[in-house]
Amino acid sequence: MRVGIDIGGTTTKIVGVEDGEMVAWTSVRASDPVASAAGAIGKFLSVSGKTMRDLDRLAVTGVGSTFIEDCILGLEVTHVEEFKAIGLGGLKLAGVDKALVVSVGTGTAIVHAEGSDARHVGGSGVGGGTILGLGKALAGITDFESLSLAASEGDVKAVDLTIGDIASIAVGTLPLDATASNFGRLADRPRPEDYAAGIVNMVFQTVGMLSIFAARATNDATIVVVGNTMQIPMAKHVLDTLYPLYGVTFTVPELAQYATALGAALALH
Repeated sequence: MRVGIDIGGTTTKIVGVEDGEMVAWTSVRASDPVASAAGAIGKFLSVSGKTMRDLDRLAVTGVGSTFIEDCILGLEVTHVEEFKAIGLGGLKLAGVDKALVVSVGTGTAIVHAEGSDARHVGGSGVGGGTILGLGKALAGITDFESLSLAASEGDVKAVDLTIGDIASIAVGTLPLDATASNFGRLADRPRPEDYAAGIVNMVFQTVGMLSIFAARATNDATIVVVGNTMQIPMAKHVLDTLYPLYGVTFTVPELAQYATALGAALALH
């Protein structure tokens, strides 16, 4: 079994690959990258029923992988460039050979991937970290799960201005319910749930539009969105609302949070 580990800022994902297919996966949380990687391997062995002798090769990627030396728990480590891992993992999970792969983690990375090649197109500091930071500042919510739930129960219209709020008819192709200004209605004293919904809406509208612009530049017809932040139920809904306006379909594959770890394992030859 080949193993890939994606060491992020707060969460480390690990997957096992046999014959080119992902057969086991799990994740752990830890602030120390080395402890997180070692803990991920231990949990992975427990979940998969494997032993250290079953692990053939190990690849690491992600921001925390820079702290990892050439060996973990006696296993030789191969470092895989993160953008390559994002591209390979995104293509595999989506079952396509060519796509724009967008990874929404702490920030957002946009990668053009085709076959075994991946090229970093750009990105943004707007991502999951933005959601958590603003969630704490505006809604007083400090953890990812609670914020995700609150967003599902909130009303975006309590914080955002729509075209209909400032115009009597549609503006060009923009319908009356399209967002005119994120957080343009703050004087109406929203609930914490409304703040949470507004934050998720703003972040994923931004991610969606950046992805659309990038896809046009790279001539990609498919946009695959992966990353830990895609576990927020509202995220896919926000992206889907862009289809009527721009005719672009976003694909969020199952187990999207494990794409980068999967790509690292697939990069092993």
